[in-house]
Amino acid sequence: MTAWTATEWSAFGGVLSGVGTVIGAVAVIVAANLGSSTFKSWREQKLSERKIEQAERILTATYKARRGLEYVRSPLITAHELNAAEKHLEMLDWWATTDRKQSLITKQAYFNRLNAVAEERRAVEECLPMARALFGEQVEKALETLNRQYHIVNVAADMNDDVGDDRDFARKLRSDLSSASGTKIPNEMNDIIAAQVELIEDALLPVLRLEK
Repeated sequence: MTAWTATEWSAFGGVLSGVGTVIGAVAVIVAANLGSSTFKSWREQKLSERKIEQAERILTATYKARRGLEYVRSPLITAHELNAAEKHLEMLDWWATTDRKQSLITKQAYFNRLNAVAEERRAVEECLPMARALFGEQVEKALETLNRQYHIVNVAADMNDDVGDDRDFARKLRSDLSSASGTKIPNEMNDIIAAQVELIEDALLPVLRLEK
């Protein structure tokens, strides 16, 4: 093999230097792509974990709200509840004519029920921001509609003893206050509650079941 001249060795060194530069650049690009892919995967994993966590929280609040409404709207008001309501009114030094006394006691019994489920109502309200951010406006609106039923029950209880001769209005108030329903006249609030729970389940259960 013929000995290389200094010029040839210099040229060969330049080639190696160029190759090294190219390899270094490729390494940087590959590392950057890997880093970006790794960050993206990490972010997607964290978002998935967050969605699962919030789905559990929202569904729990939804089911508790449904049970709370079932309790508040139970057709049976026990003697214990009526006695507690009467004692509460006596503590407030209330006054009522004899013919209104029982209706006021019944009204207070509903108010006591509503106060007893205040935590369930608050839990739904606290879920609203993340429900919209992670699962969309429909889930948020379903939660709002579900929670609004408590307010409707409150209004119905407050107005139930002052309906006059309006039978349709009186029937509407009774259906809001009670989950009882007939075959001919379905209970509108029952249907509203069921529809909101179904919508929320359709959106969140697949997240918990890891379905696509």
